[in-house]
Amino acid sequence: MVNLRFLRACILTSTALAASTALSSSVSAQTADPATANATTAAVAPRDPGVRGGATGAGGHLPGLTTTNADGSAGGEVAFFELGQEDFGEAEEVADGIGPRFNLDGCGGCHAQPAVGGSSPAVNPQAAIPKTFTGNVLPSFIRADGPVREARFVKNPDGTPDGGVHALFVITGGPGAAGCNIKQENFEAQVAAKNIIFRIPTPVFGAGMIEAIKDSTLAANVASNSAAKSQLGVSGRLNTNGNDGPVTRFGWKAQNK
Repeated sequence: MVNLRFLRACILTSTALAASTALSSSVSAQTADPATANATTAAVAPRDPGVRGGATGAGGHLPGLTTTNADGSAGGEVAFFELGQEDFGEAEEVADGIGPRFNLDGCGGCHAQPAVGGSSPAVNPQAAIPKTFTGNVLPSFIRADGPVREARFVKNPDGTPDGGVHALFVITGGPGAAGCNIKQENFEAQVAAKNIIFRIPTPVFGAGMIEAIKDSTLAANVASNSAAKSQLGVSGRLNTNGNDGPVTRFGWKAQNK
């Protein structure tokens, strides 16, 4: 299924992804002269620098990865990363396993800014989906100049908590989906009922480093320094997968593993 393929691509790619962060600091001086003090204050006042220029600084592999396999042939960890990055950026089709419900036809379409693996791009590719998969109506909260979104319903029809992702689109009317008549959910009714919330794509830069942490290490961190945590009011628990039990660590409130 395409979901598994997407997950494999995400793990392959994010294992070596790294993001860079620029840190800056300023120092202010105090003086007895009010005029000098005002000038100094103005000189160090907070200022929005705008969009950072220069190289993206994200989306590539970590430095120092191997470029050869154990037998000396070309490949190694860099080739492993590049294979995952290529798969991550591919648009999937029905024959590849997309659907029957989906939010977009590829991982890289949602995770694109400032580089592959990032967040929502400047032009939202979800806005074009109904042109290809004609069994869909574009939800009012999806715009070409707006963010990529996934939708979650707050409550089920019986009033019990929902919170799960409800995929925006269906494959009905699309290439390779002849005979499929699955219906798109009525998102406008959920908007009217104020029963819908949204999430934008979370960057996966460095997510493979998180995936590599052992469950036992996370459990040990939760259990450590319990007395000090109690005094400070710090508490919490690990979220685990309901099917097979391992610690989950990705997505909204670590719902995915």
